[in-house]
Amino acid sequence: MLDLRYWTLCLLSTAAFAADESPHLAPGTAAAHFPVATPAPAPSAPTYAPLLARVTPAVVSVFPARIVKEAAGDDPLGRFFGRSKDETDKEHERTQGLGSGVIISDDGWIITNSHVVLLPNGKVADAISVELSDRRRLPAQVAGVDAATDLALLKIAATGLPTLPIADSDAVMIGDLVFAVGNPFKVGMTATMGMVSAKQRTIGINGPGGFEDFIQTDAAINPGNSGGALVDAAGRLVGINSAIYSGGGGNLGIGFAIPSNLARQIVLRLAEEGRVVRGFFGIQSEEVDADAAAAAKLDAIHGAKIAALMDGGPGAKAGLLAGDIVLQAGGRAVETRGALRIALSLVKPGGEIAVEFSRGGERKTVTLTAAADPEAKDSATFELAALPGVKFRAGKDALVVASVTPEAARKTQLEAGMEIVEINGEPSATASAAEAALRSGVNKVKARAADGDRTLAVRIE
Repeated sequence: MLDLRYWTLCLLSTAAFAADESPHLAPGTAAAHFPVATPAPAPSAPTYAPLLARVTPAVVSVFPARIVKEAAGDDPLGRFFGRSKDETDKEHERTQGLGSGVIISDDGWIITNSHVVLLPNGKVADAISVELSDRRRLPAQVAGVDAATDLALLKIAATGLPTLPIADSDAVMIGDLVFAVGNPFKVGMTATMGMVSAKQRTIGINGPGGFEDFIQTDAAINPGNSGGALVDAAGRLVGINSAIYSGGGGNLGIGFAIPSNLARQIVLRLAEEGRVVRGFFGIQSEEVDADAAAAAKLDAIHGAKIAALMDGGPGAKAGLLAGDIVLQAGGRAVETRGALRIALSLVKPGGEIAVEFSRGGERKTVTLTAAADPEAKDSATFELAALPGVKFRAGKDALVVASVTPEAARKTQLEAGMEIVEINGEPSATASAAEAALRSGVNKVKARAADGDRTLAVRIE
């Protein structure tokens, strides 16, 4: 049986809602009802927007690429005119990755990581482009690479660029505020904030012959940030972001940056010489333990202990002995074995460095003179009179292009890392052979590049 009271109530309720008007405010009252918030009070903590507005334009994206040939389709016209298949194939750039870089002079010098510009085979990328903050993309030439410190120097043809001043990274302290700026995961230029977590870190990422003195930070560093800037609260460059500790490729709050002092020393060499030639001292060192520190009467466990010396090497000739603990090198404190290796690595063959050490609690100082590395290949660079702006070094069976200026690269098509095998049909493994083979006019140059052999037409006026 239907409950008429229930249905009557429902019908009355429906009729009541239908009779009501939709909710509205009286005309002219809505603005006051929903006001705009009053201006925010001055922040209790400072904003870093002005700082990052200055810093970010000086950080660029770096795109390394390989040149790959795409086979052309059937070309009857090309066959008619006698063009070979190689001549009708098209070349394309294929981007191999992404990194970041820092503009350090307004005329286009850019520092980045060597692993950003090197291909998996260890050779320099065939082509490199740099994207600026105004979205211009410009070709870049490699001035030099130093894989031992994971640094590379690029040059673009531009002027009036924003730059970052280089700070004294020795003055950086644990706890200092820092910002990491770069292009992670290709999302665009990004800034993250953290602090300096530690200094003088050695993590082994540069290999057994590498040199590491990392600043550790918890500012987020991710893939794509490599080569980007680590800046202090004054907007000065204190490091080049290089590596992260990660289980899955993302940030875990443990990032590493190459100190600006080390980066600057490498840049000076790459800018002037195209490479870094290191002296040899015949010294093997190890970390200082508690027993060694106590025996040397040190007030703390620090320094680098001499483990062994090469007979007749520079270290032995200067009077160092196994067991000595080096405390200073080149006027800088040596806290770890890595710090000693860094200091010695910056000395050229024939250069000198003062070393202070402790022997049985007594402080002594000697001057070491670096020798040429007996295991290094003869890699002195030279220029050919007919090819100004191109520096070569002797390879096993070819001349290796060590560096090339942007102007010379445009004229010759030569690139750093190329191996010149033949010139006009003549082998060119030595400077004299290359000079003899070159002639005025167009020269046929056979070269080995990362993607295979190339034949270049190099004109000499």
